[in-house]
Amino acid sequence: MDINLSIVLAGTINFFIFFFILRKFVFKPTMEMIESRKQEVESSFAKAKFEESRVESLKIEQEEKVKRYKEEGQKLIETYKVKAERVYDEMIEEAKKEADIVRARAKQDIEREKRKAESEIKSQVIDLSLVLAEKALEKKIDEDEHKRLIDEFISKVGN
Repeated sequence: MDINLSIVLAGTINFFIFFFILRKFVFKPTMEMIESRKQEVESSFAKAKFEESRVESLKIEQEEKVKRYKEEGQKLIETYKVKAERVYDEMIEEAKKEADIVRARAKQDIEREKRKAESEIKSQVIDLSLVLAEKALEKKIDEDEHKRLIDEFISKVGN
């Protein structure tokens, strides 16, 4: 077996030429395409990570807003509850004052009516006393007549 140097040299040169052609037209574009795809995947992954962190921060922000709104709502409820209690207390106090005024007026009216009734009774007693005195002076009254006049006086006062 004879190794021919020219064949080996021609095979080696053909190998390097084939290697250069493959490298230039196949490996290089393939590697560039793989590198490009790798960068796209990394970019997409980075973008996805960024979006995920953004979504997480928005979620946290929304949760904080909800918490803050709940707290503000609770504060409003407490504020209006205190205001309602104050208004209720004021209404009760006002009603008590009005009731006291009505009672005082009623008491004054009753007192006035009582004085009026007493005045009328006194007037009637005086009138009846005068009538009795006139009758007593007109005739001498015995004990039975005196009793009858008193009963008559009492019956007139009762009416």
